[in-house]
Amino acid sequence: MKFIKKYRSPNFDNRNNKKIRFIIIHYTAIGNYMDALLYLKDKKNKVSSHFLICQSGKIFNLVDEKKRAWHAGASYWNGETDLNSISIGIELDFSFSKVNNEYSLKMIHSLLKLINFLKKKYKIDVNNILGHSDISPYRKIDPGKKF
Repeated sequence: MKFIKKYRSPNFDNRNNKKIRFIIIHYTAIGNYMDALLYLKDKKNKVSSHFLICQSGKIFNLVDEKKRAWHAGASYWNGETDLNSISIGIELDFSFSKVNNEYSLKMIHSLLKLINFLKKKYKIDVNNILGHSDISPYRKIDPGKKF
């Protein structure tokens, strides 16, 4: 699987030796993937993800998997409150615009390949693949009902 590493985000810190146990799926809610990439790599926004998958299926690697990306925010799941430290964040190029308001088959195909790769690499339980809305239900709705 090929990752595009041209766009790297400075918005990360150390995991403090915590084991990766979760995959968290998000949507960008930004008009297109280029704007989303620019947003996620802007230091002043203090947000990032490990990966972004665009409508055409290209996978961008923004933060090294060994690092703690800032994607989950205030969150909770099964007693865990710092999901950023124990998860990989994947953003999907989706917004409520007229152009980007569906999850394309190419995007979903790439997402499945990426999830399978990460599941095997980090021995992630299938029950630990969650949406942002699962871990922040009163704050977030992504990846949303169209997912």
